[in-house]
Amino acid sequence: MRNFVGLMTNFRGKIVLLLYNKGNQELPLYIAFHNYSIDSHRIGLSPRPPRNERIFTVFSPVIVRRFAISLACSLSLSGGCSLLSRRQVVVPTPIPTPAGPQPPKIDFARIRPNELGVIPVIMYHDIKDPKPGNKPRPLTRSIASFKQDLEVLYKAGYRPVNLSDAVNDRIDVPTGLSPVVLTFDDARASQFQLKESADSLQVESNCAVGIMDAFHKAHPDWPMRATFFILPKSKTTMEPFGQLGQGGQKIDYILQQGMEIGNHTVLHKSLRRMTSAEIQQEIGGAHKSILEAAPNAKISVFAAPMGEYPRDKKLWPLLLKGEYGGTPYEYSAAFTAAWRPMPSPSSLKFNPARLERIDSVDGLNGIRDWIKKLSDGTAGMPRYISDGDPQVISYPKGDAPLANVGKIKAEGKLAYAYEPFGGTGGSKPIVSDGSTPATMTKPGIGPKRIVGGASATPGAITETAKPVTRGR
Repeated sequence: MRNFVGLMTNFRGKIVLLLYNKGNQELPLYIAFHNYSIDSHRIGLSPRPPRNERIFTVFSPVIVRRFAISLACSLSLSGGCSLLSRRQVVVPTPIPTPAGPQPPKIDFARIRPNELGVIPVIMYHDIKDPKPGNKPRPLTRSIASFKQDLEVLYKAGYRPVNLSDAVNDRIDVPTGLSPVVLTFDDARASQFQLKESADSLQVESNCAVGIMDAFHKAHPDWPMRATFFILPKSKTTMEPFGQLGQGGQKIDYILQQGMEIGNHTVLHKSLRRMTSAEIQQEIGGAHKSILEAAPNAKISVFAAPMGEYPRDKKLWPLLLKGEYGGTPYEYSAAFTAAWRPMPSPSSLKFNPARLERIDSVDGLNGIRDWIKKLSDGTAGMPRYISDGDPQVISYPKGDAPLANVGKIKAEGKLAYAYEPFGGTGGSKPIVSDGSTPATMTKPGIGPKRIVGGASATPGAITETAKPVTRGR
C-alpha cells in the first residue's frame, strides 16, 4: 500500500485510476467498476465535482490505505461494507444460436418453393440456319429459335446451372426462380466457332457460345452456365468443335467462363450390344483423351450416344464407374436423350443411372411445350422452385412422401416441409371481396483467355495460340 500516491476518478461510477510509485515513475493501475458508485466524502475527498469533470488528488499513505481497504472489502463482500454501494445489475440471458441450417425467412405462401420439383435439362446439337431453299435438318435449332429459347426461359423465371451442380444438389438460384440446364452434344462446329484476326481469335456471334455470351451481357443475372458433351479427336471424329488445332483452347475457354465438359464416348456408337470391355473403352478412352486436351476439366456427367443404353442392365453401372488403360473414371449421373424433365436430386424418384432430357424441338414435349406446362401447372408434375438457400430443401407438406430425407440430411442440409395454405410456416388468410377474412373449417386452395467472355482474362495457351476476342 505504501507505493500508492494518487487517485483519478470521473465520479460517474465507471473507472477508477490508482497511481503508484516504482522508482521514479508513476505507473497507472486501472480498475473497472461497471455499475458501482463511489462515496467520495467517506474516503476524504473534496466535495463532489461537476458530473463530467476529472480531477487528480495526491493523498497521504493513510488515506490511500483507507481507500484500498474499502475497495477490497466492497469487492469481496456483497453489501457487507458501506464504502461502495452496488446497484442491481441485470445480465441478459444470451440467446442460443440454432445449430445447423434454418428455414429461410421468406413468404412461403406467396413464393411456394418446391425443391422436389422437376428440372428441365434441354438437349441441343447444331445451332445454325438451313441453307436457302433447304428444309431444317434434324437435331438442328435455328439461330433465331435458340435466341428465342433463351428469352422464353428467362421470362418464365428460369436461370441456368451446370448439369453437375444439378445432379449433385448444388443448385443455387435466387428465391422464387427455377433451374434449367442447357446441354450440347457432339462438340459440333456450330456450337463454338472462332474467327481469326491479325492478333486474336474472336468468338463468332452466331454460334451457341457467342449467343449465350451476348444474352449474358444483356441479362447479367443469367450466368454463363452450360454442359458440353464432347467427342474427343479420334480416327473417325474431328477436333472438338471442328476447327483443327483449336479444340483444347476452346475447352479451356468454356471452363474459364464457368461452363463444363461432359463425356459422350470416343466414337459415338450405340452401347446397346457392347460388352463390358467395349463400354469401358468407349467411356474411359474419351475420359482420358479429354483430360489430355484439357487437364483442368472436371468430368462428372455422361450422356449415352443416341440415348441408347446397354441391353443388359447389369452393365449400366459401367456408365458411371469403370477403368480403361489404367485411367479410372467415376461420374455422378448418366443421361439418355429424351423426353421428360429430370427429377429433383432430393426426390426419391431421382435415379442417377438413367436420367432424361428434353429435346430442343417445337411442338408436343419440345422445349417450349414443357416450359409452358410447367409454368401453368398442366405438366402433371411439380416445377422446381428455389427457396434461395442451397442448404435448405423446402417443399409443401403434401409432397413430403417424395422427399429423400435421408439423403438430404446426409448432405448436411435441412429438409423443410411447410404448410402452403393454412396452418403455419407460410399461411395467409383467404378474404372475401370486401377484404373480410373468410370463415373456413378446412384449409382452402390458394392461387397458384479467350477475350470478351464473362469472366475470362487474356492468356496464351501455347506459344502459337492467339487470344480470342468476342465478335462484334
